[in-house]
Amino acid sequence: MTLSHSIVAIHGLDGHREDSWTIENVLWLRDLLPSKIPTARILTYGYDARTRGHVQLSSQTLFDHSETFLAKLALFRQNTDVRKVIIWLMMYIYVGIALDTG
Repeated sequence: MTLSHSIVAIHGLDGHREDSWTIENVLWLRDLLPSKIPTARILTYGYDARTRGHVQLSSQTLFDHSETFLAKLALFRQNTDVRKVIIWLMMYIYVGIALDTG
């Protein structure tokens, strides 16, 4: 099967690469979406998004996160045949702002 495009799911602040997309032990990006879009490659992107708590917090700014994401995505795309990318954002506006400026 030929892949037509990629979907990259990015969690928001205080989110998690898999947990943000999981409910009742169903990671819908892995367990449900492929049957709806069989020609899509579905990826998740995780980053240190901790903004509160008792453990060490992320020292990167939103701009740093967006630059890192875009650099990693560009490198990944250079090594693959799929060129069309759809980016899905969870409902965290700060991630969208960071990507827009990245």
